[in-house]
Amino acid sequence: MFHSYFLFVLLISALRNTAANPVRDLKTCREYTLPVDVTSINYIWGLPQLHTNYDAATFNSKLGRWDANVTLNPISGGAQVSASYQISGTFCAPVRGGNGIVLVATHGFGFDRSYWNPEIQPEKYSFVDHAISKGYSIFYYDRLGIGKSSSISGYVAQVSVQVAVLKQIVTQVKAGKLCATTKKVVLVGHSFGSVVSNVLLTSSPQLVDGVVLTGIGYDVPDTAVAFESWQPRLARLQNPRKWGSLDGGYMTWVDIWSNAMTFFKAPFYDTKVVEYAEANKQPFGLLEVVTLQITDRHSPNYTGPALIMSGEFDLVFCNGYCPPILNNKVKETFPVSKGLEVYSQPGSGHAINLSLNATGSFEVVTGFLKRHGL
Repeated sequence: MFHSYFLFVLLISALRNTAANPVRDLKTCREYTLPVDVTSINYIWGLPQLHTNYDAATFNSKLGRWDANVTLNPISGGAQVSASYQISGTFCAPVRGGNGIVLVATHGFGFDRSYWNPEIQPEKYSFVDHAISKGYSIFYYDRLGIGKSSSISGYVAQVSVQVAVLKQIVTQVKAGKLCATTKKVVLVGHSFGSVVSNVLLTSSPQLVDGVVLTGIGYDVPDTAVAFESWQPRLARLQNPRKWGSLDGGYMTWVDIWSNAMTFFKAPFYDTKVVEYAEANKQPFGLLEVVTLQITDRHSPNYTGPALIMSGEFDLVFCNGYCPPILNNKVKETFPVSKGLEVYSQPGSGHAINLSLNATGSFEVVTGFLKRHGL
């Protein structure tokens, strides 16, 4: 009797777990460490390095000046640099019924690859699971300098290096290194990861078949606004256990409240999700911040479909409200795209994938891809 009851309990438990997250049994995932050899034209950091949080406060105040574009000179020139790195990522594919399209997902500031597949309530917040349920495969990775990918100085990590890395990743995906049945490749980005994906279209427009850029805008981003809400500190001093080995070129925001202010929008978030994001936050490089503002994203030769999507209340790229300005300069950035769409996700902050209506934004993304034959 006891034995039968025990088996019954196990069966009910298994059914509940399957019902709660059915996609988990419909995908297969594998961890990869991809070697990449990259050459890029890099800017050189031109200011004294930061050693204390007093230095960080001084930098923040200089960046916040209205005339910082002429009074702050953080770059002292440029040079061609070649280097080899290891990029850590995860490749997931449907167990059956895949469509042969691989999404290559690049995260933004403050996150690692788990932005695309968070451990908290994946049925609500996992873009990976949603993509798998629609037949897509996906490779999502830790950007250079973040997570399990190779370390790099915060005074060296910048847009050009990250673009060179992404180009190598896409080249390997197209060559069938992760999946022999790859037919097409689509870039998916968030925030800084969207900028990196965008710039790859500028330099190598023929390399991909489509692009989805989220958490982005095309007026020059006012980085000072994000810095004011972040009140950044040196990452190695903020959390010596996690980041004690990093140099002063890496910063992080001061606390969970600045996280909520910058990435989320009340009341459209779960406080438990904010706590999860804070516990798993990642630092960002100073030269990444600087090059984000000055990198040309004009993509005059990209003809494929492009979805530009930001949260309605994005603070980082829209100063808090996107609808009136999200269309600005998009058409001139992608003048020959044959499938250009712009969309503002209602009730979402900058971290679209972690907003309460994240599944709605996921449907927008896959719906866009389907409309354009991807």
